[in-house]
Amino acid sequence: MKKQYFYFLIVSSILLIPSFSFADRGMIVWPPGVNLDQSAQNAIVAWNGEEEIIILSTDIKSNANATALEILPLPSNPSEITEGSFKSFEKIVEIMNKKIEAKREQFLKFEKGLAPPDAGIEITFQKKIGAHDVTVVKVNNLDYFLDWIGDFAEEKGLEVKKIPSEFKEGVKNYLKREIKYFVFDVIETEGEEKSINPLIYRFSSDFLYYPLLISGISEIGESRGKIDVFVITENEIPQYPFSQSNIDRWWDFGFEVEFTQEELKEVTEEIANLFSSSTKVRKVSYYGYLNTIEKDLMMYPFMVWEKYLSMGSYGDEIKALQKILINEGVWESEVGATGFFGPITKNTLAKFQEKYNQEILQPLGLEVGTGYFGAKTRNYLKRLSIEVEEIKKEIKWDRNLAIGMRGEDVKALQEILIKEGVWSRPDIGASGYFGSITKDALTKFQEKYKEEILEPLGLEKGTGFFGPSTRSFLRKNLANK
Repeated sequence: MKKQYFYFLIVSSILLIPSFSFADRGMIVWPPGVNLDQSAQNAIVAWNGEEEIIILSTDIKSNANATALEILPLPSNPSEITEGSFKSFEKIVEIMNKKIEAKREQFLKFEKGLAPPDAGIEITFQKKIGAHDVTVVKVNNLDYFLDWIGDFAEEKGLEVKKIPSEFKEGVKNYLKREIKYFVFDVIETEGEEKSINPLIYRFSSDFLYYPLLISGISEIGESRGKIDVFVITENEIPQYPFSQSNIDRWWDFGFEVEFTQEELKEVTEEIANLFSSSTKVRKVSYYGYLNTIEKDLMMYPFMVWEKYLSMGSYGDEIKALQKILINEGVWESEVGATGFFGPITKNTLAKFQEKYNQEILQPLGLEVGTGYFGAKTRNYLKRLSIEVEEIKKEIKWDRNLAIGMRGEDVKALQEILIKEGVWSRPDIGASGYFGSITKDALTKFQEKYKEEILEPLGLEKGTGFFGPSTRSFLRKNLANK
């Protein structure tokens, strides 16, 4: 019986190199061309504002029979996992370089002129896809999950190594951000260099996401490696402010180019079907020690930061802010993202402001963070976001609403009450939580339209209860305005 070894690799196999070599040191050509290292971690990340596809490649190099286990954390359960082709990477590089060459010529011309739901983990997917043996796990309990990893490795005949504390803390970071789905991919090698087809992961997400932190917290974190990520969206892709270049590591944000629908189809039909028009494509690369990576790629829609956020408020926007703060490593509480703006959020926001004091505090003449979500903080977050069109979900108004309830229908109701001029707190926006402010505003709204809402019930004063009569009125008159 052949002996198998368990290499605890995270996200993708990475060729470890003792040092870096540089070409063309004496010349800088703008814009730079795009290179593809088949021995690096390569990914294509396409996000349309609602759904994301990641194509993740694996290049296995081994001089003996071995088994590699890769782990990929995701913010939602993948709706589809299929086998892809490395040709997608070759094609995206080919098209990008043609476009960059055209830009370069323009520039030079310008220059010249399955477990039970309450269990610690839930197995949501198991399937062999080509050379990949894929299992998707939803994590409900950290300690249970860490124990399960050992059982999983033993079941696959792998030699398990002790899970480092850095990995445990990293998984805790993911869970606080509500990233609870982890993909386990077992790949066997046959004692020879072998390229394996990438996997295509499709899942729902309200922000653009790629897991980088998971590489830094693994046992390969002490090594140098290279990661290339091709980011695709419908709008301009900002240069996310990761650590700047130094002797040990650097980031390269590449040159952004535009792809047509036909060019996207040449890369892969799956990604082309995500979009209805042309897209922007930018290559983001990291070179250096993997343990210097301290956060994931997370970009929210530009509009998330348009609303007023304050102490005592609830809402998805606050939860998004909290996830950013957790990802930035300034969140020290054991509590995760809750959507409530309380003292923990205020104190952590102050640390975030101090971390980026040059952009947020110094223009205001401040040295210490305030924890106040003001214009400078809002504008800084907008610069790190992607401008996408807001997707309005159809509200069916099919349930009663009352104090203490939450949901998209509550939020939609609040937006209507604000537009109708019956909302008494202009400093607080639609949060999705039905509290006393919503009840009072709804009471005024019912009295505003009492002939249609109250009189059929024999009432003169509003109740603040969102029942059948008010629901029917909205469906007929205001829901689509």
